[in-house]
Amino acid sequence: MNEANLNSAGASETSAGLKKEVEELRKQLAESRALLEKFRGGSDQCVKIINEVKDGIFIETVRGEILDVNDAGCRMLGYSREELLSMDVGTLVPPQVAAQLPETIQEETIREGVYIETINVRKDGTHIPVEVSNTLIEIGGEKRVVAILHDISERVESREKLLAVYEDMEKEVRDRTEELTRSNEKLKREIIERKRAEEKLREEHQLFIGGPTVVFKWRAEPGWPVEYVSLNVESQFGYRPDDFISGRILYESIIHPDDLPRIAQEVKKYSETGKVFFEQTYRIAHVQGNYCWVNDRTVISRNSDGKIDHYYGYLFDITERKINEDELKKHRDHLEELVQKRTLELNAMVDAMARRVVRMSDLEVLVEALNNQILSAGLKPVSDRESSSTSPE
Repeated sequence: MNEANLNSAGASETSAGLKKEVEELRKQLAESRALLEKFRGGSDQCVKIINEVKDGIFIETVRGEILDVNDAGCRMLGYSREELLSMDVGTLVPPQVAAQLPETIQEETIREGVYIETINVRKDGTHIPVEVSNTLIEIGGEKRVVAILHDISERVESREKLLAVYEDMEKEVRDRTEELTRSNEKLKREIIERKRAEEKLREEHQLFIGGPTVVFKWRAEPGWPVEYVSLNVESQFGYRPDDFISGRILYESIIHPDDLPRIAQEVKKYSETGKVFFEQTYRIAHVQGNYCWVNDRTVISRNSDGKIDHYYGYLFDITERKINEDELKKHRDHLEELVQKRTLELNAMVDAMARRVVRMSDLEVLVEALNNQILSAGLKPVSDRESSSTSPE
């Protein structure tokens, strides 16, 4: 192969290599163009999305100058985009918030992002509560703040309402707590007083059940079944309380058969006449078989309909008093018998003496008549003779 052929072959190889490189460059360029077109389309889509969101998005310098804003930010504050681009964030907040901006910006610079809740001022002067999310980014070598503003008017209103409700609830809780505290103190006093009263009642009860008075609570039913009886019934009459409460013994069954008709009739009469209290004396059987005289003071209990439902009896054993009364009556009857007998004797004596007086009176009349006859005969009276015969010679 000569030199010309060698040169021709080399040129062909070089041309083929250049073509390959050109094709590669064209391919890369096409890919770059496609990628650029795709980026451009994506960028427009991102801008569209950003303008459609409801939150305001601001791009600011670290000094607070507004560089860009989306449509929602303009609607939120009532300004046009051009107006906002000529302003800084200090003009969009109340004076007291604006005074703190240098510190906030410094904090943003240091922390590279901050989240706050603040107030913005609309173009018409009204205030709008916003939630601001600040993020520090770098664009073209410059630090920029991306601020996203979210309108929290409804949240603040709800929070204020909730706070008002909470305050009302707190006040109600405080008032209720004070009321409960007062009620608790009152209840404590009542409990203390009740305990004292119960203790006193317990002492009185102990004294009462240890005393002679037995308490019965009878149902207003045939036979007078016992619903309650005090414990001292055993020491007074020998029965256990359960003998009556269980129903094994009806109260009617221990009343003396001679007294029962009268007692039943009196209870019926007192109940029908509307009495609240009545008193009776009768005999009841002791568990040992003997009978005891009792004084029964009964209180009638009526329900809300006015119907008698119970009788409360307070029984006191008066057997000893009855025995003494009987002995006293016997003694009194004996004395009356003696007085009557002596009176008869005295009357007989008076009659005898009266008869004797009558006889002496008749004798005096006879002596006087004899004396008159003697005088008429010229003789001395009998009395003169007796005196002369007794006189000394």
